[in-house]
Amino acid sequence: MRFRVFVTLFVLAVIAFPVIGQEASGSSSSKKKFKGESEYYYISVPVERIYNTNKGYVVSYRRGAFGMSQAYLPTEWFEGTAGKGEVIRQASASFWPRLMVYYKDGEFSHVKLYVHRDSHHSTWGMLSDRESLDGKFEGVEEVKLEF
Repeated sequence: MRFRVFVTLFVLAVIAFPVIGQEASGSSSSKKKFKGESEYYYISVPVERIYNTNKGYVVSYRRGAFGMSQAYLPTEWFEGTAGKGEVIRQASASFWPRLMVYYKDGEFSHVKLYVHRDSHHSTWGMLSDRESLDGKFEGVEEVKLEF
């Protein structure tokens, strides 16, 4: 008889403690962060092609299994005090280019474009009609990745 009571109490405790813990953690109104946790997070996508134009970079990346999308990164982001962009040139042969879009507290912050140092690498491309893309760089304030 004592064994059944003990087992029943044990099962109830195992069921009740997680529920009590959830209620306790969900009741705080402020969002607690771990010690040293950054307010930044990033989304990283592998780059298929990079096109360098006078107005900025056109970055083609894979969207899903069969689709492609473009991100337009204005030259101003990478120059002067804008601080919205950084190009990091990699020399490693095994490195594949990536676009990393950083967010701070859910809002766009900046981008890092990791590219091959060698401009003859297969990920660097040439555009034949650069002028038609000039409008795509005007008024760009953030990068919205499509998936």
